[in-house]
Amino acid sequence: MKENNISIREFQIEDIPSITDLTLTLGYETTIEQMTTRMKTIAQLDNYWTFVAVLEETIVGYIGLNKNYFWEQDGHFIRIQALVVSKEHRRFGIGQKLIEQAEKLSNQINASLIVLNCGNKDERKSAHQFYPRMGFEAKSTGYAKKIK
Repeated sequence: MKENNISIREFQIEDIPSITDLTLTLGYETTIEQMTTRMKTIAQLDNYWTFVAVLEETIVGYIGLNKNYFWEQDGHFIRIQALVVSKEHRRFGIGQKLIEQAEKLSNQINASLIVLNCGNKDERKSAHQFYPRMGFEAKSTGYAKKIK
């Protein structure tokens, strides 16, 4: 597979089955119906973007981004909310292309920073190696508290 055969484009509603499969790959249980509801909501928001990586008409990855504002300083930043590449297409530069799309968007909207959280599960170890190669620095520890 050649890296130049990969194109990045904006999400389209007909991409939902592929997005659903990729989300399952991340370990999050979901259905096409649930993803349809989520993606229809996200697609209407001006400060949210979803881009897909396409190889020979097949979606092999996606990135979900949102714009956030700082409390502690002026300006805004982009948060990578979701990033996944199908298992069989990893290590071919697809994740890098999706990160480059996030950087391009960040420049377009004058965001000063890109942030993300990455889980601590064993299956995320390769991601913990990938992000520093893309120029990210480990800066914080994330916490979550389930309410319902």
